This record gives sequence, C-alpha cells and structure tokens, in this order.
Amino acid sequence: MKPISQWRWIGGRRKLQSPGSRLSDVSGASARPTVILENDERIRKVATYFSDSFEYWDRVYSSDTVKAQVYRNRMGVVVRWATMVAGPGAAAADIGTGAGHCAVTLAQRGVRVAAIDASEVMLARVAQNASSAGVADLVVPMTSDAQRLELASATCDVVIAIGLLPWVKQPELALDEMVRVTKPGGHVIVTVDNASSLARGLDPGWRASTRAVIASIRRLVAGHPVEVPSVQWPTATRLSDFDKLLRAAGLDPLEFQGVGFGPFTFLGRNVLSNRVGLRVDRLLQRLASHTVPLLQHVAVFHVALAVKPSGEAATRVQTPT
Repeated sequence: MKPISQWRWIGGRRKLQSPGSRLSDVSGASARPTVILENDERIRKVATYFSDSFEYWDRVYSSDTVKAQVYRNRMGVVVRWATMVAGPGAAAADIGTGAGHCAVTLAQRGVRVAAIDASEVMLARVAQNASSAGVADLVVPMTSDAQRLELASATCDVVIAIGLLPWVKQPELALDEMVRVTKPGGHVIVTVDNASSLARGLDPGWRASTRAVIASIRRLVAGHPVEVPSVQWPTATRLSDFDKLLRAAGLDPLEFQGVGFGPFTFLGRNVLSNRVGLRVDRLLQRLASHTVPLLQHVAVFHVALAVKPSGEAATRVQTPT
C-alpha cells in the first residue's frame, strides 16, 4: 500500500487537520488559499448552515429515527459499491464528507480517503471521528468547494458524493470536477434527492408554492415576520434527468438504486409514529430490492454507480426505465 504522502495533490501539498486545529500544510510551506468562492453567497450560506448544525449531522447516523435509518441504508449502498470497485490501498475522495462517517468506514476497510468539505467545523469533526476509529493515517480532511476541487487530475480510484449534488448551485460543474480527479476506468458514486419520491408526493409542504402560503399564514398569526430559512431547500432530481447529468459529464452509468421510503409527513409533521415509520420503511425497501423493483422509482434518494471510460466499453448492470 502506498503511503498517503505519495498521493498527488495540486501544488504538491496535502492538508491535514487534527482535533481542535485548523487545516495546515504538513510540509511546513504556506498553505494554498481555500478555494471556496467568496463571492458565491450560496456556497457561504450552505457551509454556514452545516457548520451551525454539525452536531446533528454527526449524531444522525446513530439515532433511532426513520430519517437516520434511511441515511444509514443510503451510506450502506455507497460503501458496498465503493469497496466492490476499490479495495484496500485504493485512493478515494469523499466530496461533501460532512462528519466523515462514510470516509471513516472506507478507511476501516483500508481505503485512503480525501475527506472534502466546505465547512472547516465539519472537517474538525472528521478528524476527531477518524482518530477515534484509529484510521487518522488514512483520512485526510481537506477544505474545498466541490465545484473547484484541489485534487490533481486522475488521482482517485473512486469518488463519492453522498447528498452533495442537491446543495450545489451547479451540479454539472461538481460532476465535471469529480470526473476530472477520477482515474480512467475509475468509478464515481453519487446520490440525488428524488423529485418523484412517494414521501415527497404525499406532502404538499414539499412544494415551493405551499411553503410560501404556509409562511404567509404564520406571519399573519404571529403578527411579525417569520424567520426566513438561511439556505434554499436542496434541489430534487428525476431519475431520467440524473442519468442525463451523469452522461453529460462523460460518465457511463452502471447501476442505479432507490433508497428510503420515509419519513412520511404532512406539512412537515410526521403522520406515523417512529416505530411504525421504521417498519414501513424497512418493508418498502425490502419490496423494492427483491419483489417490486419499480418501487425504487419512488424512493427518497437515488444512488448511482458510474465509470469513467478508459477506452474499453463498459457493461451496464442496470439502466433507468
């Protein structure tokens, strides 16, 4: 296994972070400036939102809620595919790593991971989680805008982005960057929020027009302006558009999988108890995976495994219908 210091980083440097410290250049030279575009208000707001809520995103994977179960299942698909295409010693990038749970899980399987996020608060937690798991030598936290990655071209065997694309202003640019840093023949695993999900369709509160009406009613009832959310809601994508987005980036989609069937809400409030919601989600996921595959089209998330062509034709495992 090559030591992590032999990875190719733009400028010939890599960035590490220890718990409670800022990112620093281990070579001792001055660090390259953060590539977050300061004039991009959306990037700044999203980074601030996740920094302010980092405790929630760190705990959510271990909580006993429907949403946590869905998140764990989504990450489980990503980890299974990633370890299938890139074994111990492989180089991976986890874009929008959050608290680094996926990065740490891959590192525990011997994969070297660049854990990339726009929030340095999140990256501090990544370093702590990697250290607690005993894989700090395999996880490198890096601060970067997903639309301008600091990794050099053709660096990674697999690039992962869980829950990232719905938050970026131009997902096609983020995908272009993922493709750029992936080796020919390497793989990209990404997820999107499904615009056709059953849970979304049953709750009118997901519609922008309904949210505007609800906000107006709350303003009238409260008698004063209601606080405006600090960030825009994540963008949802149809499966056919997801497929087109991947192909436009030069990727060859190999497999799609739908994950998650809850929580079911009405105007943002749960309509099922947590216990029942967990059972319903497990039942629908089992049916979608084994008995009624068409159910995957109405799952909460779509996960895609795609390959960067290396000159040889790739065989598709599954394509959307």
